[in-house]
Amino acid sequence: MIKPTMLESRPMDRSSRMNIATDTDERRHFQPSPRLEVLLLLADYKAYLPKAEHCQQARLNAVFLLCSIWGILSYVPFDYLMVPDHWMALSIGRLMLVLLLLGCLLWQHRRPRRTERALLVGALGAEVFFGWGASLIDTPLAFLSWNLNVAVAVFVLLPLATVWRWANMLAHNLFMVVVYGLFFLGSPFSLSELVQYGGTFLLVGLTISPFLSHVRYVNFTQSARLRQELTQRNQELVAANEQLVQKSKVLTHLANHDVMTNLPNRRCGMVFLQETMTASLQEKHPLSLLLIDVDNLKGINDTLGHHYGDRMICHVASLLVELLDEHHLACRTGGDEFLVVMPNTDAQTCDRWCLRLTEQLASDESRENLGFAVSASVGTTTFEPSRETLFDVDTLIQRADAKMYHHKRRARQRRTTRPTKLVYSQDSDIDKVV
Repeated sequence: MIKPTMLESRPMDRSSRMNIATDTDERRHFQPSPRLEVLLLLADYKAYLPKAEHCQQARLNAVFLLCSIWGILSYVPFDYLMVPDHWMALSIGRLMLVLLLLGCLLWQHRRPRRTERALLVGALGAEVFFGWGASLIDTPLAFLSWNLNVAVAVFVLLPLATVWRWANMLAHNLFMVVVYGLFFLGSPFSLSELVQYGGTFLLVGLTISPFLSHVRYVNFTQSARLRQELTQRNQELVAANEQLVQKSKVLTHLANHDVMTNLPNRRCGMVFLQETMTASLQEKHPLSLLLIDVDNLKGINDTLGHHYGDRMICHVASLLVELLDEHHLACRTGGDEFLVVMPNTDAQTCDRWCLRLTEQLASDESRENLGFAVSASVGTTTFEPSRETLFDVDTLIQRADAKMYHHKRRARQRRTTRPTKLVYSQDSDIDKVV
């Protein structure tokens, strides 16, 4: 361990404390460099992703820009017919305006959050073209038609079809007043003629368009908020529904399965037996049933403890699962009793399977796993619809139960005629009863 030096243990003087305070203030007012801001922005890019309402707003404004481009190009014949002296200049101006609107469309496509700025730039460029084009017209009819079209497009379609704030619309209108005033300084029409030939529509549109934009924007934001809330509620409901489905599956599994062995319980087994017996009657297929009673479970519990008895029950359950086919079912009906339903299985196949089970229970592997031998009394019965008359499930179970208790009594008689053997396991210091 390094010992502190005299310099480290010396108390801090006033100048050192002032330097530390100055460093703390500098760190507190630290401004990151532009490069660091870009790195921080890239690291937290998810916070700057466009929201759903911005994307919807950008889509609506994009539709209006596309329609505006189509409308501007469709008025090229109007220039040729109504203003034949300047139709070439107006056509070039329309082409430049279309290029500007395409640029605004591309801008807001890449950055949906900038859709209002892109729309404002496009609208200002359109007003420059409209003011310049109106100053080139010298016939009253063409001037009136021009102003009417501008009023409908700018003060009706623009605030109702697009989504932007009233402040942007007001700034657009003020810019339009300035542009029209500058271009009309050299106009051949007097002020009264300007008002008479469509100027009234422009003045009315200048006053009501900000109000229309505000109403449209408020309705859009409220609808977007409602959609967002509905989407959030739907997601919460879907999540809650998934949780209910998972809990329902867990409860259904617990209601139909034994906790210790994870085998189906008596209720599930009886339902499966009833369904299988109905199918057997309809299709005329044999049905085999086995009742298995593990021998000497009470003796194991009393002498070695319930832990060894539970291990023995779980071992029998694992053997049943290992030996059965996919379309067969084994369930635990009680403490030491099991029920095996074997659809489409005749008596000979059932007897062979029963012999395999008894051999596995008495094998050396079972002795090594548990430390003692395991035996069971098995009662089997087979229902053949082609040979027997119709009877219910209880009758089938009673037949298997009678055979099982017959084998159990014979096993008890054999055990009483010979002395009890004590088998010692090398894995434990406990004598186990067989």
